[in-house]
Amino acid sequence: MDPQELKRNYTGTDAFMTQSARVNYNLANSEIAKFTAFDSTINAAFMTAYLASIVAAETVVADSAVADQQVQTTENVLSQMDMARAKYTEVKYFVQKAFPNSAATQGEFGLNDYMDVRQNESKMIQFLDEMSKACVKYQTQLVAAGYNAPAIAAIQTIRTDLLNKNTTQEVFKKQRPKLTEERIKILNAVYDRLSLINAAAQIIYATDYAKKRQFVYDISTDKDLQEYEGTVAAGALKTLATVAVSEDAVFTFKNTGTVPLVFCLSPSQNLEGVQIPIGGGATISKTAADLNPNAGFLLVKNTDAANAGSYQITLDE
Repeated sequence: MDPQELKRNYTGTDAFMTQSARVNYNLANSEIAKFTAFDSTINAAFMTAYLASIVAAETVVADSAVADQQVQTTENVLSQMDMARAKYTEVKYFVQKAFPNSAATQGEFGLNDYMDVRQNESKMIQFLDEMSKACVKYQTQLVAAGYNAPAIAAIQTIRTDLLNKNTTQEVFKKQRPKLTEERIKILNAVYDRLSLINAAAQIIYATDYAKKRQFVYDISTDKDLQEYEGTVAAGALKTLATVAVSEDAVFTFKNTGTVPLVFCLSPSQNLEGVQIPIGGGATISKTAADLNPNAGFLLVKNTDAANAGSYQITLDE
């Protein structure tokens, strides 16, 4: 059987759920004897574990922070690729100076392959290794043309750094789903205890309507703050919600992935009017008045043709 994606056991925002759980904990703990008398497993040890799970949920690394870390690994790779391209340009100068009339020798340094590798990290790593070997082979001629041994040795240093940074980036990409899954497990552990307390309270306080209402998880009380988060496939346009908001409502758009996204409050399920492009890891806040007043469709477009994107939108009315 294929493994299933781990989902949240609750609706509403993570912040609202953990806030509700802390209130729930305090209410139940103040009358713990009644709960223990009804269900012996809901005792002091249970409440200690409940509080610990709430603290863990409140302090767990947010997925947006994980995305920021991924953006950093990508920036590190891009910076190292810039160094690799600069080194190639440097080597090319001296190769053409040392071997102006030998296309075959110039080819040993990769001068005829460069355009194919300049935007590809894996190919660039191999390219730098081959270029380094060619420079060592023809070091005497290159030095005579004005190049120097430390500059030649630096090619392998740049290659090693690119290899390490590219590996770190790829490993992080593989780890991120696991980090997100662990986060959801921590949050669900809180909600499961909250739900158990609420279910028991409905029986314990069966004849006390006011008390029963204290032990209800009601996301309608969080209606002024709405949150949308998820993923959008490569090249896809996704309708997230239909909304009716005042001009003072504030939308906070966050690109929690690494590929560019475009957000829009549109009068239809197509991108119309004001569009908000956001790069990986960036956050922008706009009022409804800054967007498209009276528009009712909240959309996100992934402009990358190959990679999925992810987003988080908070609407504060």
